[in-house]
Amino acid sequence: MTHHVMANELQTCGRCTGHREYVTHVTLFKKCGHKDRVGDCHMPSRARKRARSEDSSHGLDTLTSSSESSKSCRRSRRFQSRDASSESPLTSLSPAPPPETPKLSKIVIRGHELKHTVVFDTLWRWLAERKAMDDRRRQGVPAPNMSLTCFGLSWTADPILREFKFCQAYRVLDRTSQYVISQVIQRGSQSRDELLFRILLFNCFNKIETWELLEEAFGKLTYKNFELATYDKVLSAATARRETLFTNAYMKIGHKLDYDANHMRHLQLLQILMRDLPSVLANANYAADVFEQIAAYPGMGDFTAYQLMISLSYSRLLNFSGNDFVKTGPGASSGLAKMFGANAIKKAKITVPNIEEDVLCWMVKTQRMHFARLGLSFAYLRGPDGAEVELELADMEHAVCEVDKYARRAHPGVKGTDDRTQMRARFSAAGALSATPTLPKAWADPARRVSRVRPRPIDVEKRYCILKVLAERPAKNTEHGETLEYQVSWLGYEKPTWEPRWLILEDAPDLVKEWKAKKTRR
Repeated sequence: MTHHVMANELQTCGRCTGHREYVTHVTLFKKCGHKDRVGDCHMPSRARKRARSEDSSHGLDTLTSSSESSKSCRRSRRFQSRDASSESPLTSLSPAPPPETPKLSKIVIRGHELKHTVVFDTLWRWLAERKAMDDRRRQGVPAPNMSLTCFGLSWTADPILREFKFCQAYRVLDRTSQYVISQVIQRGSQSRDELLFRILLFNCFNKIETWELLEEAFGKLTYKNFELATYDKVLSAATARRETLFTNAYMKIGHKLDYDANHMRHLQLLQILMRDLPSVLANANYAADVFEQIAAYPGMGDFTAYQLMISLSYSRLLNFSGNDFVKTGPGASSGLAKMFGANAIKKAKITVPNIEEDVLCWMVKTQRMHFARLGLSFAYLRGPDGAEVELELADMEHAVCEVDKYARRAHPGVKGTDDRTQMRARFSAAGALSATPTLPKAWADPARRVSRVRPRPIDVEKRYCILKVLAERPAKNTEHGETLEYQVSWLGYEKPTWEPRWLILEDAPDLVKEWKAKKTRR
C-alpha cells in the first residue's frame, strides 16, 4: 500500500501514527516497516510495531474501491470528505488560512467604493487550487478516485472541482491553447501571412479534431494552397457523416452570406480577414486598435473578437503586453457582480462605462497581496528565463468567469447578472499532460514588457465588407465623373447593391481585379 502526499502539506504517514514530515514534492513514505514506500520516514521501532498492529486491525492492506472497504479508510484531517453542496475551502495545496480572514481596506476604483463579497476571496482560493491541480497532474499524481482519495491521493479534495469541468488558472495552460501554440503557431512557416492564416483557420472552428481532419486531407495547411472549393468538399463530407466541426467558442457569423453551409460562411470571412488584417496588425499602435477593427466585422461580436486576439497574442503578430487591453465577457460580468454586488457595478457603469475592465486591472495589479492576505501559496508559471509569470488580464477575466460558475454551487445565495444555477460540463480526465507546458516563444520579446494602454475608450463602428463583384453596368449617376457601376455582395447581408466603381476600387481593389480577370476568361 502506498500513500501519496500533496505538495506543501504537513502530513502523517498513513500507517505511522504520530510521525510528521514537511513534504516539498509529491512523495511516498518508506523505512517505516511498509515495504513499497520510497522517500524518508524514520520511525522508532516501537511506533512501527504499533503502526503494523493498527494496520492489521483496520484492514488497510486490503483496501478496495467498494463502498464498504472505503468506509474503513482513515483520512488525514485536511482531507475530510465534504458534500458537493457545501462551500468549498479550496485549501488542499496552500497553507490553511487564519481563523479570521484579514479584511481588505476600502476598495475605491475610478471614484467608486466597492465592497467585496465572499465570492471575491473564493476567486483567489480557486486560482490557487486550480493551478495546484494542474501541477499535481503534471507531477504524475493519479486521477481522482474515491478509494484513493481516502488518503489524499488525488488531484484535489475539493468536491466541486472533482465533479465539474473548469478551465485552467492560466489561459495558456488550457488544452486548446496548448495545441494552438505547439501545433498551429510554432509549427510550419513563420511568414506573417501563413502564420495569420493558420490562426484564423483554427479559430473558425476552435476544434482540434477539425484541424486534424483538414491536415489529414491536405497535409500542411497553407494560405498559398488554400482553395475554398476543396476545403468545402472535405468539410461537407464530414458534416454528412454527422461529425461536429465547431465548438461553442468558434467565430460565429449571424447572417447568411453566399452559402448556406456554416463552414463556408466562416471560410468566406477568413478570406476577408486575410485581406484586411495584415495591414491592421502591422500598423496598430495599441492592442485596442486591433480589437476595434476585428470587432467591426459583421458577426464578430466583442466576445469573439477578444478570443481571436488572445490566439493572436500567442504569436509575434500581436506584440503587445498582456496587460494592455481586456474586454469583459458576459460570464466575467456576472462573476464581478457576485464579487462586488450587481447593483454596485450597475451604478458605477453609469459614470464609468468600463468599470469592469478597471476592476480587472486592479485585481491583476494587486494579485500578490490577495494571495498573501489569504495565506495562499500560488504556484506561478515560470518563463524561459526562470522568472515568474504573473496572471495577466486575459487570465483574470477568464478566472472570474469560471468562478461565476463555481459560485453556483459554493455560494448559491449570491446572485450575478443571470439566474443560471446549473453546471452541465462534468469533469473527466482526458489523457496525460506533459511535465512542462509549452509557452509561446513570442512572449520572450522585450516589446511585450512595455505598457501601451490607449487612453481613448473603445468605439466599435460596424463595417460593411464587400464579398465579391457580381456584375457591372453603365453608371446611372455620373455626378463624380464615374461611368461604371458594380453590383456587389456584402458580408452579413443577403441582397446585393449597385455601387460606383470608384468606391469599390477604393475599398476592395483586389476584388475588382478578380472581376476583370473573370470577364477576360469569358
